[in-house]
Amino acid sequence: MVRSKSIWAQAGMGTWGRFISALIILWLISACSGTAKSEADLRKEIQDLKQEVKAMQEKLGQLQAGQQAMLDLLKKPALPEMAAAPQAPPAPQPLTVGQLLAGKDQYLGSRVTVRGPVGPVLVHHKSLLLKSPEGMVEVRFGKLPDEKLVQQLTSTPLEKPVTVTGIVSLPPRSGAGKLQIDAEAVDF
Repeated sequence: MVRSKSIWAQAGMGTWGRFISALIILWLISACSGTAKSEADLRKEIQDLKQEVKAMQEKLGQLQAGQQAMLDLLKKPALPEMAAAPQAPPAPQPLTVGQLLAGKDQYLGSRVTVRGPVGPVLVHHKSLLLKSPEGMVEVRFGKLPDEKLVQQLTSTPLEKPVTVTGIVSLPPRSGAGKLQIDAEAVDF
């Protein structure tokens, strides 16, 4: 039977060899356990990261303050514009039928707003007549986009004055020169 030799014996080391090997192993273990140095490095890196986070938080706070200031500036000009709207000149008063008839050459082809009492409503023509002591003006309302409004104008007795906005023109077969308004809006 063959006797197995120990690892030390096979390596050819005696007692002194074992001692030197143990010292080398202890030295390697102590060299590997440099955790004290790496812990200090880690702590320093953590402190650096904390400082960076604080700096980022400060920058974020500055950005948020800047955004809020921009929003405030955007809101401020809107308020003076709204305040300026009531200071705008009031809308011109609607013309009377008499004023329209008196300055018919001036108003031909232009958009006007006329207010006056209603004369006869011509249902089959989808028009009505605005009357005044100076004469009458035909208002054609058949092309209004609101069909309900057209139905109301043809079916409701109009006892109060109405306000009409539209383009002034002369009727195509008019020898008398009576004015006509193509209505864009009628308010009664």
